[in-house]
This record gives sequence, C-alpha cells and structure tokens, in this order.
Amino acid sequence: MKYKVLNTSQDIRESIYRLMIRNKIKKVELASKMELSYPSILNKIDNPGTFKVSELLELCNILNVDINELLIKY
Repeated sequence: MKYKVLNTSQDIRESIYRLMIRNKIKKVELASKMELSYPSILNKIDNPGTFKVSELLELCNILNVDINELLIKY
C-alpha cells in the first residue's frame, strides 16, 4: 500500500477540511466542541503546526478518524 506523509501545512489543512466536509462539521461547531474560540480554531486550521498534540487527538475524535488518517494520505 502506498502512502504519503502529509508534511506541509497546506496538506494538513486540506485533510482537516476534507474530513470536516465528510463529517458535516462546520468550523463554528468544531470550535465549540473543542472549547476554543472561533478565531482560535481558524488560526489553528490555517496554521496546523500550532495544534497541541492533545488538540489533534481531540480533533481526530470529533472527526471520527485515526490520527494516521489525518496526517497520512493513502
């Protein structure tokens, strides 16, 4: 099986948006579920390197994916 580790912010940002669309979760809902302000979630999605590991794990839980699915493109 071929896979590619997503190593750019844009790749990770696109992965987050793809998973949000698949799960029908809007940014405002995501912010609420993660107990972050709307501007904070916008900043974190725009700059994925600012996510804490705990926030990434929570994001994966909300989006119903394994962290590998978020960070690796199959």
